[in-house]
Amino acid sequence: MDNNDFVIKAVDTTLYVTLGYELSIANSSALQDQLRQYQGKNIQKVVFDATDLVYISSSGIRAVVFAMQHVTHKPNIEFVNCASEIIDSFEITGISNFIKFVKDERSNAQADNTGAGNDEWEKQLSDIRQEQLDDFAAHNDVVVYQMKLGEIEE
Repeated sequence: MDNNDFVIKAVDTTLYVTLGYELSIANSSALQDQLRQYQGKNIQKVVFDATDLVYISSSGIRAVVFAMQHVTHKPNIEFVNCASEIIDSFEITGISNFIKFVKDERSNAQADNTGAGNDEWEKQLSDIRQEQLDDFAAHNDVVVYQMKLGEIEE
């Protein structure tokens, strides 16, 4: 992966985007800029490999929407090996109906290039996911608390 934490590769009419650990404000504009280069290039489908993705922000979701609206002729977006927490984010925003979620078991076995799963890598990934979820929950508790305070006031 490069500093932007993603890699893009075009094969025929399909654009493959391999994502890193996060798609956030730190790298989503760079992704969107690179996706812009494929506008008008007869891309029929965009496949996001989310095997390593543990966090997506609203900026990251915006980059996915950009791919839907400007790169493909129709919303033909696929997410491979997407964590349930990430799928939940797409469901909350209402765009999950336009995304096909696919589980590719082969990529888990290829994670360490030996054909066998890597327990240490899975543990690290699980720990990172938990950290991101805890951070997300902490921020959402504040928002919910503020909404409750606003609702009590009359």
